[in-house]
Amino acid sequence: MANSRAPAGPPSYSTAHLARRLGVSVPTVQRWVDLGHLKAWKTVGGHRRIDAGSAEEFIRAQTQQRGGAATQAAAEAVVPFSVLVVDDSADDRDLLQALVEIAVPGARITCADNGFDALIEVGKAMPDLIITDISMPYIDGVQMIRHLSAPGHARTPAIVAVSSHGPAHIEKLGGLPPGVTLLSKPVEPARFVETVNSALDGA
Repeated sequence: MANSRAPAGPPSYSTAHLARRLGVSVPTVQRWVDLGHLKAWKTVGGHRRIDAGSAEEFIRAQTQQRGGAATQAAAEAVVPFSVLVVDDSADDRDLLQALVEIAVPGARITCADNGFDALIEVGKAMPDLIITDISMPYIDGVQMIRHLSAPGHARTPAIVAVSSHGPAHIEKLGGLPPGVTLLSKPVEPARFVETVNSALDGA
């Protein structure tokens, strides 16, 4: 059964989050960081995290420059990232959802407990990002991902797979398409946040 909720944002943003807020490209946000307009730091994997206070101050300044209240209303109307979390374990699903709240501030998160229900959710609205377990009933994660990657889909979301099984087992199931990152369970939080940021920045 699917459910959704909107979490509160953390004290830092990814470049993809801020790019969507301001209606610009990720490289533009990166240039603003390089020019010193935004306070940021790099994670171990080399991805930028932007200080939330610095980002909100920059957004206010951009709003004033671009036309005041009308621009602010447009910025607030920007649709947040949508994330689908798929896992047949309620505990793992809750953990993944909590980590998504950290990695993707303000995201609209929907959950499904198997690949079949996940495909139904995708049919309703394609998410920006899918976090999926591999071993699930009805349709496993590999089958679901390969279905989404098949020709005919107007847009393929960013996808991160998680599994307690190693790459060899997943290869026996058919393997993952290029561009899908596999994380081992139990998921290491910092690695998860880094991977999600990388997936969204490259989407």
